[in-house]
Amino acid sequence: MMAMNGKAWSLASAAALLPCLLSSAAVHAAEAWPSKPIRFVVPFAAGGGADFTGRLYGRYLADAWGGSVLVENRPGAGSNIGTQFVAQAPADGYTVLVTSTAFAINPALYANAGYDPIKGFEAVVNAGYSPTILFVHPSMPAKTVKELLALGRSRPLSYASAGVGTVPFLTVEYLFNLVSKADITHVPYGGAGPALQAVLGGHVPVGVATYATPGLNDRFEAGKLRPLAVMAAKRTKERPEVPTASEAGFPGYVDSTWQGVFVPAGTPPAIVERLNAGFNEAMKSSVVSEALNRIGFEREPNGARQFADYVRGEVGRWAKVVKETGVKAN
Repeated sequence: MMAMNGKAWSLASAAALLPCLLSSAAVHAAEAWPSKPIRFVVPFAAGGGADFTGRLYGRYLADAWGGSVLVENRPGAGSNIGTQFVAQAPADGYTVLVTSTAFAINPALYANAGYDPIKGFEAVVNAGYSPTILFVHPSMPAKTVKELLALGRSRPLSYASAGVGTVPFLTVEYLFNLVSKADITHVPYGGAGPALQAVLGGHVPVGVATYATPGLNDRFEAGKLRPLAVMAAKRTKERPEVPTASEAGFPGYVDSTWQGVFVPAGTPPAIVERLNAGFNEAMKSSVVSEALNRIGFEREPNGARQFADYVRGEVGRWAKVVKETGVKAN
């Protein structure tokens, strides 16, 4: 009997100690992190805002941590493929998602996006944000939004975006196709870079993108693209001649695309906080700050919990917009 009681006591003690052992192992893993290369997964093609963000911050953090940060583009299905990939990765801090607001939009837009933005991830940081801007190829006769809407009602028009589920896509669907009845056909691409090239090459006459898309402002400066309106509360410093959405005929309309950083659910809190601190420190550095300023990315330091609360609000907000527009992805 004593042996049985001793055995029972041993099992009970082991069971009681298990959470402590696991917690100790997690703490040790977090303290040792990073001990190998970190992978930043961008679920869009190269050349867009998320790609720029991942590579810019990745270079800074690699230097700061004395290790390697590898950026991997996994575009497809409006960013769902790369996002699903990270959701299924080990929760050890070595696979990090760098994505856009599409992360919060797609669960409402797709019948099965393949991930849960709240339960499937730990939010790390909002790495930057930028308003949407509408532009056309210079061969287009439209010089204003009003003229573009008139064209859209009189003849078939198409517009290019970084894909179904992005904020620029929903901007056109809401303002042009729902509110204004212009019926402009969407041509989706795997990222902002390919969409920009399509308009530059004259393959698609109208484009809509995040203002901070790399190379976009340079093309405006060179006259290779003509901006029509920026969806911001006030005109940008770089392009003060471009009217806001309110000035272009859509009073009070403001939207922006944020660049968010996430890790799989279950990632140790100490690693999440370490990542958050690294990104916030990077924002303050002259190299990162100047690069973000140059293309028009706004940012401000923010905590992981603060960003998580913000993302919850964004999921609800964009679900409402998707419902109002009636758009659905295949």
